[in-house]
Amino acid sequence: MAIEHAGLQQLQVGMFFFQNFCPVNPTERNMKPIRIPLALLALLIFTSTSALYAAMPLDSLTLVGVLDLDVPSGGADGKALHFLAVEDVPDLSAYGVGTANNGGGTDGEEYTFPAEALAAGQHLLLARAPAAMSAYFGACIAEFSTVLEASSAVNQNGNDAIELFHNGAVVQTYGDPDTDGTGTDWDYADSWAYTDGSGNWTTATPGCTTGNTTEESACPYPLCENAEGIPGCMDVTACNYDPEATVDDLTCTFPGDDCDDGDVMTVFDALDANCDCMGTPFVPSNALILTGIVHAGASPKALEFYVVDDLETLGQYGIGSAQNGGGTDGVEWSFPDETAEAGAFLYVTNDADAFSAFFGFPATFVDGGAACNFNGNDAIELFEAGIGVDIYGEIDVDGTGTAWDYADGWAYRVNGTGPDGVTYVPTHWTLSELGVMDGPVANEFSDEPFPTGTYNNIPDAVTESGALQTLSVFPNPTRGNLRISADRAIQRVEVVDAQGSLVASASAAGPLAFVDLSALPVGVYTVRAFDQAAEIGRTRVVRAE
Repeated sequence: MAIEHAGLQQLQVGMFFFQNFCPVNPTERNMKPIRIPLALLALLIFTSTSALYAAMPLDSLTLVGVLDLDVPSGGADGKALHFLAVEDVPDLSAYGVGTANNGGGTDGEEYTFPAEALAAGQHLLLARAPAAMSAYFGACIAEFSTVLEASSAVNQNGNDAIELFHNGAVVQTYGDPDTDGTGTDWDYADSWAYTDGSGNWTTATPGCTTGNTTEESACPYPLCENAEGIPGCMDVTACNYDPEATVDDLTCTFPGDDCDDGDVMTVFDALDANCDCMGTPFVPSNALILTGIVHAGASPKALEFYVVDDLETLGQYGIGSAQNGGGTDGVEWSFPDETAEAGAFLYVTNDADAFSAFFGFPATFVDGGAACNFNGNDAIELFEAGIGVDIYGEIDVDGTGTAWDYADGWAYRVNGTGPDGVTYVPTHWTLSELGVMDGPVANEFSDEPFPTGTYNNIPDAVTESGALQTLSVFPNPTRGNLRISADRAIQRVEVVDAQGSLVASASAAGPLAFVDLSALPVGVYTVRAFDQAAEIGRTRVVRAE
């Protein structure tokens, strides 16, 4: 079922010259402009609902389709806008669009078209996910001479009005910017609105677009009614060239294009020269460690990090809070593109003023956002290049009442431990009593002050030995093979348990060494590296399940 709306061209209020009655200049025939009484004007306007939909005359570029389709991939992938060039458009960048969300009024121009030309009669699709739209439209995608990937500004839901701008001024509107369209006759939720250019709009029934393709849905998109052909990639140089295709469906992929090799421990996945998806094995730098969490009621909430090695940029790191045991939310806040020196402590908070008042010094970063919206039952994750490299708590467990609950308190990392990858290691943390941060006006007045800036990346057992270095190990925790690296040649590595007994060893002949811990029980072990003369470094590792 679809609802049609009659078209209405723009009328000017005041003295009206009605062109349908006087198609030529009235002065040439000694004619006077026709005066239309306001009552008649109101009748003309309100006998047509299209004052909501086409409140401006057609321009060289006109909006002919508003889409909020229920495509299989979901999310925002089915959001798109359809335009038609009534005349040649030499430069699309004179045009832009905006979405008036939830009846909140115009937001102005939120997206500007690129500086491209569009010939008269050509269709343009501005889509959030061109590949998803191509799959849904099939052969119909060929009806669009230009398909552009939209920014997040094209975010309409079925209750949002759309405005087309030319040189900054509104020239066409679908819907009413000041009205939430839910339940109105222009509501297009999981649906579409379409006009053939005459000014008459057809709005499909909300929810009718569900299906793998538009043909399978209950309301095929009108432009697609006569579409024919076999969709596929038609570029012979593409990795997925389809010799049977007669319509290019925008799915061609080429060497160098992004892909997903299915391995969560690789980054920068891309198609190689043979069109195989290959990723670069992720090797964490271990240059940043999560060392402390503070939950002093609503504020300040803060995280402390220790910089192990000089960093040219912090930008590859991000943090997230897994709230209420609901699992990871991924990166919710990213560090800025700034340098950091080895030995520095960094503080991220949700409230700059509260942090300064409570601790007596300013936080390093004060816009932690959702990542700093944690409570004492939420796990904290540190990411590098989008991959988890350190953690406090269990992301799939609500921490309330657990041994790692830090409500109105704090947790602090044990010296010489971390980063811990994606596995929480309880023995690597010390915790305050719950509630010690609820009441004191400053950290120093707490019964258990948060130990700011006291973490040392050398294990407590060897803190006094300045000659020893902290070794780099990967992965940590490990289920078996462990790689050890040092800044000098290693001749031998030894692994000892908590009682100091030698439980594994391996020989080496360079700055890298490897040892297999798969035969050892789950637990915490110390790895010691030796050159020809003496021990050169040690670190702790976790043998995980």
